Amino acid sequence: MRSTNGPSPILCLFDWNGTLQDDMHHIYECGVQRIFRHYGLPCPSLDDYRNEVGADFMKTFYWPHGIPANVTADDLNQIMRAGFKEKGTPAVCFPDALETVRACVARGHRSMLVSAYDSGKLSEAVERNGFSGLFCHVQGDVRDKAQCFYRLISEAGAMRELVAVIGDTVDDAEAARLVGAQAYICPRGFHTRERIEAARAGNPRLTVIDTLQDLLRILP
Repeated sequence: MRSTNGPSPILCLFDWNGTLQDDMHHIYECGVQRIFRHYGLPCPSLDDYRNEVGADFMKTFYWPHGIPANVTADDLNQIMRAGFKEKGTPAVCFPDALETVRACVARGHRSMLVSAYDSGKLSEAVERNGFSGLFCHVQGDVRDKAQCFYRLISEAGAMRELVAVIGDTVDDAEAARLVGAQAYICPRGFHTRERIEAARAGNPRLTVIDTLQDLLRILP
């Protein structure tokens, strides 16, 4: 990802949940388990959740496991919010998250945050965890990441070979593939390493990283 004239700045598109914020167990315990208790259904295991849930989580996970077909994502979010409020303590970020984003910015790379997380809560989390001022753009409530990536790349005037998507799911990797970007996926979030590794066959620009610090050894 270097130009013939030396290192070129990269447009880094970071995900939040499961990538920068270590909240997979938090969401499973306070949200997923609570949802299945609410409907009187047995809760799938954490491994089942990580191996099945996708961007369209109603179709990929909840409805197939018995949640009534008339239940919407908004209905489940209300149940989750009650669980998070009951727990009280918000999820924290991975120890290397803030350091990695700071280093990317210090190297001259443009960093943006693109997440399906509620915009208001995302802004609060960004400030609470010390990321204020590091992202040149923060976008929450994203339902179609590929579409959002395409718009942000176009607005930034970035060359697609100089765009890095940093996430934790095969959905992040697929969105990167659709816009011609490089995907760096860290399997400590919502999708298992096995699931991510399996997606590499159809996505040659998918690189699996063990930690976010590995990104700093790859980017110029």
